[in-house]
Amino acid sequence: MLKTLLVNTAGTALNKTSVNVEPGAMEGAKRYYMTAAEAKGLTAVTYGTAITTSGWTELTANGAEITPTSGHAYIRVVEVDASNKPIAVGTTNINYGNV
Repeated sequence: MLKTLLVNTAGTALNKTSVNVEPGAMEGAKRYYMTAAEAKGLTAVTYGTAITTSGWTELTANGAEITPTSGHAYIRVVEVDASNKPIAVGTTNINYGNV
């Protein structure tokens, strides 16, 4: 069963957002994110089934600033183990900066 990640975004600079995820990443795990215009455009993840990382971008740090594709309103973050199998996932709306 996938654990739930609490994902929050906060607008920073123009068309940018920071991505904050709770709880902190498990030891040895990595986090990846993807964005989409609609929630249904985000790739579904299944516990025990490895993701194809080429469709995702690594989230290198909690609170990292990203520049989502123009028009994208949703973000999904997945935490994976060493075999890229999802162990936790969370989805939220993107809050953009406008300054």
